Amino acid sequence: MSSQIKGETSLSDLEIQPVRNRRQRRDFLELMYQLNAGRPLFVPPLRREHRREMDPRHNPFYEHAEAELFVAYRANKPVGRIAAIENRSHNQHWNDRIGFFGHYEAIDDPDVSRSLFTAAEDWLRERGLERMRGPTNPSMNANVGFLIDGFEHPPTIPMPYTQPFYPQHAEAYGFDPVMRVLVYGWNYSHYTPQYIDRWRRRIARLSQFVEQRSDIRIRGPRRDRVGEELQLIREICNESMQHNWGFVPLTDGEMHALRRELERIIDPDMFFLAEIDGRPEAVFVACPDYNELLALMNGRVLPFGWLSYLRHRRKIQKYVVYVYASTPRAEAMGAAAVLYRHYFDNCFRKGIMHCETSYVLEANTLMRNSIENLGAQLRKRYQLYEKPIAPVTT
Repeated sequence: MSSQIKGETSLSDLEIQPVRNRRQRRDFLELMYQLNAGRPLFVPPLRREHRREMDPRHNPFYEHAEAELFVAYRANKPVGRIAAIENRSHNQHWNDRIGFFGHYEAIDDPDVSRSLFTAAEDWLRERGLERMRGPTNPSMNANVGFLIDGFEHPPTIPMPYTQPFYPQHAEAYGFDPVMRVLVYGWNYSHYTPQYIDRWRRRIARLSQFVEQRSDIRIRGPRRDRVGEELQLIREICNESMQHNWGFVPLTDGEMHALRRELERIIDPDMFFLAEIDGRPEAVFVACPDYNELLALMNGRVLPFGWLSYLRHRRKIQKYVVYVYASTPRAEAMGAAAVLYRHYFDNCFRKGIMHCETSYVLEANTLMRNSIENLGAQLRKRYQLYEKPIAPVTT
């Protein structure tokens, strides 16, 4: 049932509608593209991928979660959207009662944001949840946070590029910052060959020092055992991240989806496993930043998006660390230095001078120190928020 939210003036009269029909679903999906049109650095995802992401029939996340989608209308025009999410796996893993919000988009109007947050909070309250956290799109295993720093840098896959006023609207509603996630980067295209040579020798010395005082050995993927290798990724991720804030182990369905994703985008030259005493304890997977292509395709394969893909797929100038996980033992031994040395060696061999990490929790000082010691610079900061779910007032 839709609800009427009355603002202070006639201009802020809003109608918040849960998505129930084809028109509402189309409005929900298209809002991201409409509200970000004209932002030079926004990269529209492929529409068919966005549809599948939001469809419980195709996204294995919804095997253990439920979501309610809402669209805000003013004068029958969509002006905002939000998803209220109950992630049962998260609450079982952490013995918690948290609800989430995600896929948030809205015009710069506090009435719209307040109305959307209220709709999501009401839905979560009805399910007995006690706090609301987000944005997660739809979970910590996907992309998260409102961008708060680094708007001058284009987003890399799978990072969002949210509007700069979103944090202000969230805090006005009563959200408090709860965790930041960081993105680091290297860009050596502006440095002299002499500087790059000195830097590479430094990384090589650090890597050799680690290898000499430990039994770390690096190997590439066994291409005839893809299933086994992906299972190793899952085991390493689950062991290394089990105590990380917000982490939830991947389900079988999510692992199968990750396999399909990696098979599409992976560069086998950028897949490494670090073994200690013969046991895999760290994994490193990097891939081309396909956002460089998506920016040319404008969210569509047809009619001309596929031509952009064919023309430019071999010209991508940036790589992204898609998966990096290491057990506490491997991290303490310095596995990051060895893995990144192999990664950078292959980057320079391919002529890639620009690299970025995936998310790094601000609280994960061990990983941050490892990356910063390799010369990385902080590029972007994303903020997650949380608030108690207010009880019903009578």
